[in-house]
Amino acid sequence: MAGRRLVDVTLDNLGDVPPEPRTGLYWETDADEESADPAFDKEEWFSEVLLEWGACGLALVEEERGTVGFAQFALPSFFPRLSRFRCGRVSEDAVYLAYCYVVAVRRGFGVGTQLIRAVAAALLERDVRALEALGDRERSDGWVLPASFLGANGFQVVLEDPRFPLMRLDLTTAVQPKEAAGRAAVPGVA
Repeated sequence: MAGRRLVDVTLDNLGDVPPEPRTGLYWETDADEESADPAFDKEEWFSEVLLEWGACGLALVEEERGTVGFAQFALPSFFPRLSRFRCGRVSEDAVYLAYCYVVAVRRGFGVGTQLIRAVAAALLERDVRALEALGDRERSDGWVLPASFLGANGFQVVLEDPRFPLMRLDLTTAVQPKEAAGRAAVPGVA
């Protein structure tokens, strides 16, 4: 699509991320109470990760609509909520995909798949072997990514759970990781 570009999310453009993931702190904290200032807390989290690990977010920006998609990823140690999940033990050679968010009007148009491909490409440049994420087989409205979406984008189950399996996109064994990441988009999910 003309007028569409991927950009690294930095502290300078974090405010352009859609409000839901910009203030969402589901993976970044293990606290049950809500933050008094979630936007500030998200900015602090980004600042820490950028300083300690490097780029941890990608945004897909369309000229006519602004930011329509956002993916956030980092080492699993930056996501304390993982400890609450039986299968939340991310492999030592993998990075965790916490968010792959697409604004409602752009879902079902491959935006999520494009984000997964971009994250895979960015991680390959950093010599990362795999991208892992927890999948939700019930597709609730929470912050756990739908297992069907992950599966359609090349992720395979590595730790089984009836509802929240750990899924992996192996970037080293796929002949074309970008192809493996985007084989099929799930209609209505992205």
